[in-house]
Amino acid sequence: MFDQTNKYKNHGHFFFNPGDNLREKSSEVPDQPGVYYIMRLADGGIDLVYIGASGTVDQKGVFSSQLLRDRLNNEHDGMKWQHYFDKKIKEEKIDALDIYWFVTFDENNQDLPGYVEGILMQQYFETYGTLPPWNKKFPS
Repeated sequence: MFDQTNKYKNHGHFFFNPGDNLREKSSEVPDQPGVYYIMRLADGGIDLVYIGASGTVDQKGVFSSQLLRDRLNNEHDGMKWQHYFDKKIKEEKIDALDIYWFVTFDENNQDLPGYVEGILMQQYFETYGTLPPWNKKFPS
């Protein structure tokens, strides 16, 4: 969906279906800085519902906690992502979620996750004139 992500060789995705355990489904996601986005599969359609970033860098260039795997298992909108997904799947009659992740800062790339998140958010905003439905504000 986003050409910007094509350069990141360390990437992947997984499906989250009703009844799944998020910690188990995200076990292959690395604990590295990066970005992720969530696609909603419902009623035969697919649409992007969230763009996020993980990893806060300090003055010395060291990344703190909440790298990709931890960020995906932390909170959104005041609840754990697991509960948020379960709630949204039920409310929005979602068949599955497809969660894509990209390591943006490693030995091959030195792109700060917040910067890449901003590019992706800008592209989405230019296309749709709004933020993705599950993004309440930007920057968050």
